[in-house]
Amino acid sequence: MKILITGTSKGIGKATTLKFLNEGHQVIGIDIEAQTINHKNYIHHVANIFNKETLPSINEIEILINNAGIQTGTEQDIQVNLLGTMYVTEKYAFQEKIKSVLFNSSVSSLTGNEFPSYVASKAGVTGYMKNCAIRLANDFKATCNALCFGGVSTELNAPVINNKKLWNKIMEVTPLKRWATPEEAADWCYFMTVTNSFCTGQAIDISGGERNCADLFVWE
Repeated sequence: MKILITGTSKGIGKATTLKFLNEGHQVIGIDIEAQTINHKNYIHHVANIFNKETLPSINEIEILINNAGIQTGTEQDIQVNLLGTMYVTEKYAFQEKIKSVLFNSSVSSLTGNEFPSYVASKAGVTGYMKNCAIRLANDFKATCNALCFGGVSTELNAPVINNKKLWNKIMEVTPLKRWATPEEAADWCYFMTVTNSFCTGQAIDISGGERNCADLFVWE
């Protein structure tokens, strides 16, 4: 199948791209950074999802995975995570070939933990997903869901992982006593878009059972 994934240069996006490529699919990546994957079935576009003018023309996408995102604690979170994701989805998802759309949201959208702007951006993504699920089901019989990850062991989260005091506090409220790996996140992305054909409109908590931990975060 023809897959479009945003944010493919590292982290969950890169792991998900490699998962789909290893399963024999064609993947097109959009990222603000340069290409980091070399594969005969991979095409890379450098673009900023918040800048509509930089989004490339790509036709007949069968699966769209909205993975690109940032966490700055500023209004940029809303610009990129919410508005940029909406721009990508409206441009590529609503056409006859589409079979599934997936959003990388956050457990923060369900719990309220983290910086206010980040929480707002991801809560917006979760709400927007539900709107898309209705439209995609009605018009194209396609599925649409959001994965609400807790912590994932990516380079983006290295400052948290390497902060022993903070890490120990997080583990106190995480029953599995670890975070997900990027490869585990990729498996979820694959399952929800390729294997799944009926579940739609759902925001799925994939946090390892992490309990509310608002006291761990300092908001400035």
